[in-house]
Amino acid sequence: MSNKNNAKSLFLFLAVLLFLGLFAFYYFIQLPSTNKIKAQEDEIVLVEKQIQILTKKLSEKKEDVGPSLKDIQAALPLWDNTEQLTLDLNQIKTSSKVNFNSISYAVSDKSTQTQQTDANSKNPYPNVREVRVTTSVGGTFNEITDAITQLQALPRLIRVDTVNFGNLPKDLSRKLTLNLTFTAYFDPSYKFRVDKVELPY
Repeated sequence: MSNKNNAKSLFLFLAVLLFLGLFAFYYFIQLPSTNKIKAQEDEIVLVEKQIQILTKKLSEKKEDVGPSLKDIQAALPLWDNTEQLTLDLNQIKTSSKVNFNSISYAVSDKSTQTQQTDANSKNPYPNVREVRVTTSVGGTFNEITDAITQLQALPRLIRVDTVNFGNLPKDLSRKLTLNLTFTAYFDPSYKFRVDKVELPY
């Protein structure tokens, strides 16, 4: 009888020992491995999100690289480029059906003073030069305003100085002739940065 009790006690002890061994295996080996895998998965998700954010920022930076040297030369040529102005005025003449008469160009060799507010202020654009253009424009009111709109929409940096419509007739379909003065700008100072000088087309 005592042998049976000893056998049962031994069996129970082995069962408890086995249970404790399995519990220890789960708690100290299996559970940390599972937690480690979960932590690694969370870290992978975090890294992927960071990669997405960096990729987005990089693509935004590539899109926002600013104007090319070709665009800069179109807006602010290296020389007075009155040839291009003449071509542009001819194109505007054709598309808006106006006439440009007695076009004259006055090129300034000195830096523009348009940014100076008084004699003591420093000009922030000391290298920018001016081409002052004076012409008379013939056409209807709508044709002339369309021509001026196209002039201001040119790639070249242009400021319309004066437009003198005088007394407009009641019938705006009648032909008018008015004086127009505008200023175009150029800057020879950045030539050393340019690999290819853009010539008039």
